[in-house]
This record gives sequence, structure tokens and C-alpha cells, in this order.
Amino acid sequence: MDMELSQVVLCRGLYGEAEGYLAKDGDMYVGMAVSIAQDAVELFLRAVMKERPVAGQKIPDDFVKCMDYIDGGAPADASQHVPFRAKLIDLNKARVNFKHYGLIPNRTDARRLLGYVADFFEDASVRFFNICFSDISASDLVTSNEVRERLKKAEQALRDEQLEQCLGYSAEAVEVATKELIQPFNRGSRRMGLPLRTDGIDAFGRRAFDDLERYFYGVAADADRMAVMLALSVNLRDLARFDSVVPTVRRTFEGNYMWHPMGSSARLNASDATFAVRFATKFALSSQGRLASTDVQS
Repeated sequence: MDMELSQVVLCRGLYGEAEGYLAKDGDMYVGMAVSIAQDAVELFLRAVMKERPVAGQKIPDDFVKCMDYIDGGAPADASQHVPFRAKLIDLNKARVNFKHYGLIPNRTDARRLLGYVADFFEDASVRFFNICFSDISASDLVTSNEVRERLKKAEQALRDEQLEQCLGYSAEAVEVATKELIQPFNRGSRRMGLPLRTDGIDAFGRRAFDDLERYFYGVAADADRMAVMLALSVNLRDLARFDSVVPTVRRTFEGNYMWHPMGSSARLNASDATFAVRFATKFALSSQGRLASTDVQS
């Protein structure tokens, strides 16, 4: 993924954060929602400017001048100008009033402004990058194909309201990300099987031994997982909620994953599924960052 498109993905994440703040109680959160939404738009504009530099012109710092820069790069083609310009200027004024003067917009105005931002992103993403903004998520920043594939499946299942599938793939994403993080430290140190002799044992006894071996491997895997969570400073309250809604996943000897739901599917709800996807995505990005820092140090 090129640098400019990565910035667009970050814009999607910022906009999601703005929506989250607007949903909270408290005037301060309303102001923060507007401010973060404006940050998302400005980051997007800067991605466009980097993608379409204008010869002989320096990229400006001022928000409105960023729009002037982009429009000036294609003066005769209105389809390449910044859409919803006047509404974005209103957004910027609200952000300046909040940041510099402590003036908090009322919730109704804030919802209207975030609506402008949503309209801008849907139009501008296709206009400047030929991508659909609603299809973008922070999971696009995940470099691991195995983890990203599962996150995408979880997101699609959430859109299709297939909550069991969403929670299952979210759990798999965390499991795979964990294994990828600890794998470099396990190279050259293969776990040995249990020190028990199985010759002379009948078929029933062998199955019992296999079950016991899988149990010990499972205990070791759980210990590895918790160590990773602590190393990444994962919020333990969020971890507890995640573990309470997603199924337990175990990898078979064939390499597939089996889901063991924690309870009845009747108790599942979209809020828990949405949380699970966000938790899994955030965890994947955190583990990816730690893995990258380990590579640099080594």
C-alpha cells in the first residue's frame, strides 16, 4: 500500500474515532468529535496534495489554502476540485472555535458537521483515489495477509449481520497475530512432545494420550497469549470483554481453526460484534508495530 493510500486509511480510522466521541455523553466529547473530524479531512487533503503535486508551489499549512492548492492544480476541471468546500470551511471554523476559544458546538450542529464530513469522504475518495470510503478500514494497514484476510471476513460478516461468523473471524485474527508475534522467538526451540512411551498402548490409550498432549499444548498457548497481551499493554478490561463474546479457537493438526462458542448465539448483538472487530484490528496493528520494532533491533 502506497503512503498516500495509507493516509486515507488513517482518515477512516480518525473519522470512526470522531463518531465514537460524538456518541458519548458530555459537551467536551462533542468538541473533540468535531476537532478529530477536521483532522481527518485535513489529513485527506494532504494525501491528495502529495498524490497531485503542483509544480513550483509549496504545500501550504493553512486548511483553506490546502483546498486552494488542490483546486488550483486543475483549474478547468471542476470534477477534480475539493467537494463540499463551503461545508468544510464551516467545519474548520467550529474546530478553531473549540480548540482556540473553548467554544463547544451543540450536539445538533456537531452531527450536521460530521454528516458533511461523511459526504465529503464518500465523494472525494472516489474522485481522487478511485476507492469507496465505506469499504476502507484500519485493517487495510495490517501487513500480514493471514491476519488481514480474517479481519476483512469479520468486517464483511458484520455488514451482513452474521454475528457468529464475525466473532469467530475476529478471534482467529487475534490468534494468528499472536502466533506471528511469538514465532520469531520460538525459532530453533521446538517444543518436544510429552516424555511418555506409547508403545504397547491400545487405540483407546493412544487417543487419551493425544488428548492429554493437546491439553498441555493448549495451556502453553494460553500462557503465550497472555504474555503477549501484557507485553502490548492491552487494556485488560477490553480483553475480558473480547474473550467473553468471541468463541474459543483451537488449531487442528491440519492447520484449520475450530470455534467453540462461549454461549448461546441468541445473546449475540451487533454492539459486541463491532467491538470485537475493532479490538482485533487494534491488536493486530499493535502486534505488527512491536514485531517491526523487534526486526529493527535485531
